[in-house]
Amino acid sequence: MSEMIDVIQKAVPDQATANELMTRLFDVAHPSSVFSEPVSQGEYRVILATEVSVGLGYGYGGGAGAGNEAAEEGEVVKATAPGLVNAGAGGGGGGGGGAMARPVAVISIGPDGVRVEPIVDATKIALAFFTTLGAMFMMRRQMRLAGRKR
Repeated sequence: MSEMIDVIQKAVPDQATANELMTRLFDVAHPSSVFSEPVSQGEYRVILATEVSVGLGYGYGGGAGAGNEAAEEGEVVKATAPGLVNAGAGGGGGGGGGAMARPVAVISIGPDGVRVEPIVDATKIALAFFTTLGAMFMMRRQMRLAGRKR
């Protein structure tokens, strides 16, 4: 059985490797990633503010076992000895992740004070509008169908 455990440990990725990947992915969430370096033009300084999103998922597992081997026709014997033909082990892992950044505001610092100008994403607003509209129509249809069944 210890041979099977060794096979699993070799097939399954190391937890430290997965944690290292997660740490590197979350390294982008520092203030320097959110706020750009100030750009100066005359008496004004401009800083870009960015929304940063990071996501990660990973998992792995393994298993080993031995099946039943027929000793004679009709008789079933439990496989307990290592090295049987129908014994096996396996493991695997996988994961994925990603990061996204988009500008959300421009911070302007000048002689008149500090101004924060939001950056409006028209595409995001349009998608939210049409998603809401679609959900409303689907809900109305469901309500009409439920009313007819009574």
